[in-house]
Amino acid sequence: MLTRMSWPPRIDGVGTSTAGLVGNATAGPVDQAVLVTSLVDYEQVFGGLQSGHDLWLGVRLFFENGGHRAWAVRVGGQGQAAIRRALSALDVVDELGLLCLPGLSSPGALAAAAAYARSRRAFYVAEAAASRPATLNAVGAIAAADQGHVAVYLPRLVITDPLHPPATMSFGPSAAVTGMLARLDIERGVWTFPTGFASGARVQGIVGLGSAIDVQAAALLRRSGVNALRALPGRGFRPWGARTVGSGRDRGEDWKYVSIRRLALFLEESIDRGLGWAAFEPNDEPTWRTIREAVEAFLDWTFRMGGLAGESPAEAFFVRCGSDTTTQRDIERGIVGIEVGFAPLRPAEFVTFRLRHTWA
Repeated sequence: MLTRMSWPPRIDGVGTSTAGLVGNATAGPVDQAVLVTSLVDYEQVFGGLQSGHDLWLGVRLFFENGGHRAWAVRVGGQGQAAIRRALSALDVVDELGLLCLPGLSSPGALAAAAAYARSRRAFYVAEAAASRPATLNAVGAIAAADQGHVAVYLPRLVITDPLHPPATMSFGPSAAVTGMLARLDIERGVWTFPTGFASGARVQGIVGLGSAIDVQAAALLRRSGVNALRALPGRGFRPWGARTVGSGRDRGEDWKYVSIRRLALFLEESIDRGLGWAAFEPNDEPTWRTIREAVEAFLDWTFRMGGLAGESPAEAFFVRCGSDTTTQRDIERGIVGIEVGFAPLRPAEFVTFRLRHTWA
């Protein structure tokens, strides 16, 4: 048993920029996650580009947009069962912050990936289908599997065809957006609002967009839970919206914004991991007090790093852990209830999540 401490054990923030990329490849192991930190790394294991093998293109766009670390998985065959097997290969990844399936946009693939992202406290950037109606139809499959761990972007990208330059080709935006999110995490923090004129919120490595979306059309897409990509003169290609698929149902969910959902996932996972020591302590008030102090110290760090709104910590967050969040039955089952509220940067309103940390 740990001795009672005057200062709580420190909670460290988990990584959020490591991505899982799942798709069709030329060669290499099937249903096995391989860490790659460059396109050269990827090609040494999975080979170069061939027609129809979109994982290569996805990995390239991920790194061109600023991603640093990706776990690549080659799908063995097609169909939802094969995709679920490939996703399961990512179970070995300790800190999975982002997920995308470049080139895979069927409703079954999207639903399987959305469910997996939810199970891992990861965020899934879903692939756009070949047409806008097909993408909007697939959003329904995602919404049925998830309430806010997923974002979708339109239109598809226009990129140089690497097999037939200088010709161009159409490709889905998920890997490029995933790389952009990873870069923003590293440079500015997971709480950064990744849209519009925000510094660094730009999609790179492309020559154009498959269609033009004006402000009015972008607003209509948001009502369906889809974000627009737009070409802005002098500003490049930028996301014009940062909503989750869940926002399309207009039910006032806390998780309608990408940055807020991802910040909450970061806080939840960091706190849950950081409380591992509690398994060796009695489930009582002294332990609850230490938990409160540890979580408050971590949230104070997040606030001072610029991740929360408010003029003071008292305005930025609150933590509850005690007899009001943990019942006697919880105590008997080795569970402690923790309630955390935080004020995200945008919009400036409190968001609350609850953790049930289980004693080992």
